[in-house]
Amino acid sequence: MTVLLLAGLLAACQQAPPPAAPPPPPAPSSTQNGYGATERAFVELAIATDEQALELLGPTGRAELRENRNTELAALRTLLDAPYVNHHAGHDMPGMPTDAEIQLASTDPDAREQFVRAHLTESLEVIRSARQAITHPPTAEVVALMERHRTAELAAG
Repeated sequence: MTVLLLAGLLAACQQAPPPAAPPPPPAPSSTQNGYGATERAFVELAIATDEQALELLGPTGRAELRENRNTELAALRTLLDAPYVNHHAGHDMPGMPTDAEIQLASTDPDAREQFVRAHLTESLEVIRSARQAITHPPTAEVVALMERHRTAELAAG
């Protein structure tokens, strides 16, 4: 079930038009060390989600969440085997705050808290699905870090 959820999310992302220039091919070592298409798709999705979450939090948002998202972004970017391209811009995906939500959150603290809680809850589901599908050990470590962050953040309220 969890693998199907992750596969469905990744398939939904592929409905956007392709970028103007084709992405570079993965480095030859990427498949030799276990970092494949599933890992790259998760990393790209997680980067886009974390970047949107930072926008949602804004400069005065919860400091721990901002710090955690920045830590995750740094770790995720080290996993990339090619330049990052945000293939998820404008998507309405579980765990990823939308531009409309970010705009409303900037003027309504109650809405911000509701959207932050949705980000935490929904992204935790995606992360748990990824945990079942990721086989590359360094990527699995980042997935585990993200799961610890979301679990603690939800527990903190």
